[in-house]
Amino acid sequence: MEIHGQLVAIHNTSEADLSDLMTLWNDGRVMKWVGFPDGLGYDQHRVNQWFERLQGNPSRHHFVVHTEVLGFCGELYYALDSIHRRAGLDIKLIPAAQGRGLATDALRRLIKFIFQSEPGVDAVWTEPSEENLSARRLYERCGLRPAIRPADMAQGESYWELRRQDWDGG
Repeated sequence: MEIHGQLVAIHNTSEADLSDLMTLWNDGRVMKWVGFPDGLGYDQHRVNQWFERLQGNPSRHHFVVHTEVLGFCGELYYALDSIHRRAGLDIKLIPAAQGRGLATDALRRLIKFIFQSEPGVDAVWTEPSEENLSARRLYERCGLRPAIRPADMAQGESYWELRRQDWDGG
């Protein structure tokens, strides 16, 4: 599957993308916002194991983001929670791709894809760090807003959500 935005192209992650993902995940500038200021320290064996687990889990969907100029820019991900009718979102871009509107284009395309292809999803959500103002602005541009954390979820720093009925279709 490939999704084309105005600025980016998104496709399902394949084995050919693993070395780019390993570089992304080992970059502390990217990973500090998810608690790994020194990166994950993945090697080829660990990234291959991760990919195997991903392939075996039909509720997890992982994509890579590209542009013609930059090539690999980062990752997009969503995890389905069919019981609670939600999809958890994640996005990470390499530093060279940040601040160019690429994340907004990519995340909007992912949200559109989810709401159009996952009829059992009533809301998409994420939990940006309070200190990560860039991420919060991104999620706001894409329609997500701070909301009350559902009681069935473990406690977390924040909870931002976009419900299908509030989605503008874009």
